[in-house]
Amino acid sequence: MAKLSYTSTPRSAPYIYKTFVDTLRELAEDEPDRTAFVFYDLQHVRSSLTRKELLDKATESAKKFVKMGVVKGTHVGVCMNNSFEMLILQTGLMMAGGIAFYFHTNLKDGSDVINMLNALKGELLIMDASPGDVNWNILDQIWPTRQERCSIIPSLKTIMFNGNWDPEIQSTSRKNVAAFFAEDIPEGVTFPQIQPEDTLVYLCTSGSTGVPKVVMYTHYSTMNWTKQTNARLGITGHSVWFCERTFSWAVGYPRTYLTDGTTRVFVDTRMTVAGKDVGFVADIIEKESCDAVTLPGYMAVDLTGRPELGPKFKNVKMIQLLGERVLKASVDKLQDILKCNQIMSYYGTTEHGAISSYITSVNSGDFEDGIVGEPLDGLEMKVVDDSGLVVPVGTSGELLTRATWRFAGYWGLTDQPSGGAVDALGWFHTGDIGHMRSDGNFVIDGRLREMVSIGSMKLFPWSIEKILKTLPGVATAFAVGVPDKRLKEVICACVVPKPESGLTAEDLEKFCSEKFVHESTGPVVGLKPKYHVLLDSVPLLASGKVNRRKIAEIAKEKLGLSAA
Repeated sequence: MAKLSYTSTPRSAPYIYKTFVDTLRELAEDEPDRTAFVFYDLQHVRSSLTRKELLDKATESAKKFVKMGVVKGTHVGVCMNNSFEMLILQTGLMMAGGIAFYFHTNLKDGSDVINMLNALKGELLIMDASPGDVNWNILDQIWPTRQERCSIIPSLKTIMFNGNWDPEIQSTSRKNVAAFFAEDIPEGVTFPQIQPEDTLVYLCTSGSTGVPKVVMYTHYSTMNWTKQTNARLGITGHSVWFCERTFSWAVGYPRTYLTDGTTRVFVDTRMTVAGKDVGFVADIIEKESCDAVTLPGYMAVDLTGRPELGPKFKNVKMIQLLGERVLKASVDKLQDILKCNQIMSYYGTTEHGAISSYITSVNSGDFEDGIVGEPLDGLEMKVVDDSGLVVPVGTSGELLTRATWRFAGYWGLTDQPSGGAVDALGWFHTGDIGHMRSDGNFVIDGRLREMVSIGSMKLFPWSIEKILKTLPGVATAFAVGVPDKRLKEVICACVVPKPESGLTAEDLEKFCSEKFVHESTGPVVGLKPKYHVLLDSVPLLASGKVNRRKIAEIAKEKLGLSAA
């Protein structure tokens, strides 16, 4: 009988049954003067907080939130860039029992903010804004300063803005964060009792499927999957971890400190997304003696173009790659430049948290594109076909995973909180297509929604993109499906040219004609792209992942195609 694509990794330690509020206090009592967080702002100014300073400042904020009317379960919208203000406020909210939900502004009329606050019945909004800037104008759309009630968002009671403050425009509906911090600390405040299964935070999915879903996280789930991630990364309370991911995402949320007391070094994420400060970021990693570094895809690309920065990673023991399907070529370049033997391909989802990892210097199998390794302790993984049956090793299918710490559900869904993503046996359906190798390592082949359907054939774009990237003058390349009346979809090659390369769409079309056969041998259609489009830049989701849906929309618009 063929070996089935299922494996599990036993736990080596008991489950953790406490809250982040408990560990926040324990850490400050254990080593009050140990550095908890280090932050660099856009002006490259360094700030730091010790464990006791964080606890004290968060406790003060929590008391003020309670006085403001925050109770256990109050929904609070947070729209901020990484900063100490954001860290202190969200930690204080946690202690007061409030539940933060995070979002980003994309529309100048504020309609996306309004929709999110109404959907989650937000009572408090905390937002980066200063009088006269874009976000301030959005606040004016939401709640004009002279009004005492918000008719657009009936649940909203107060807005806090983090930015420049003019006392003359202060109103009962708007509070400045700096003024909030300066208020007298109220006496006689009682905090609610928080349980491990209580909701900790709401985190949105990346939106790669079109509409972000709001995932409910508990203290128990977040702490337990974080503990397993830390163990696999080799992170302890004495580690210094660089992670620039925003606090509003699962990877960036300050859970690593709140689980193990790990010193976290972070920056305003706008610094790294822009790609202009890669040298300064490398300086930070060297100066702070970081021994663990998390690199989203765009930072890895930035570093591979700067080999002179390699020596600045001399203290790094582990580099964690995440957010996108990891390619062997990227790992080889990083190992050559950074001289770091251990590079981890890390796999997880917003709903499930950490799932698996593959470490280049530990695993015996050969690294290949998309490898995500073996499950973390206490977790099961399997691959199933369309009917739900486990497939033999080496056969592709949907990847399912199961653990006690999966998400509590999606906000707003009552009859079926998981929205069908979790089946009756507790298996979470990731929506990723992959296979299990004979050595027990799993490989991600792609997303169900990334598959291109050409006639009766379904294919992933990776093999096409690999060829497109070999064309001289191409910075990066994508293959997406665009509408076709006969075949439902056909392939469009979309490339971003290197600056001053002079690459044209005609050059791309000629290259494809030289590299791909027009008709494939056998009963399948060929992989040759039918259309060829040049992109000015790569559209990204708020998470930093490539927005393939947007690339397909741009291609359709440029080509003048409508839905099939």
